[in-house]
Amino acid sequence: RTRDWIRKHAPDAVELAEQGGGEVIFSVLAPHTRISPHCASTNLRWTAHLGLLTPQDAKIRIADSLHQWHEGKVLVFDDSFEHEVSTGNEMRAVLLLRFFHPNLQSTRERSLAIQKALEWKQVEDS
Repeated sequence: RTRDWIRKHAPDAVELAEQGGGEVIFSVLAPHTRISPHCASTNLRWTAHLGLLTPQDAKIRIADSLHQWHEGKVLVFDDSFEHEVSTGNEMRAVLLLRFFHPNLQSTRERSLAIQKALEWKQVEDS
């Protein structure tokens, strides 16, 4: 039932995941977790976090801005900007969705963007 709900309400995220360019996952981090600064190699996709368990001391830095999650609210960002996470004293949980950059409207544009990103990844990995 969860899969059907996600397919209905986030079809772009599902399409991107099926093409190998993203994911739809529950991201659960233990207390006192820190994810070091990182960024995506391309901006063909954006990321959304739907807050599920959102302690006040859990934070995400995106570029030069510090943000917090809120239960039932969505935080959307371009993950090609450097970002990092710290959870504080409690567990943090979000539904993480990656979806196509809003400027990639047509199926052709999306396919070309994924093809290019996969080519870049192969070059980076070699």
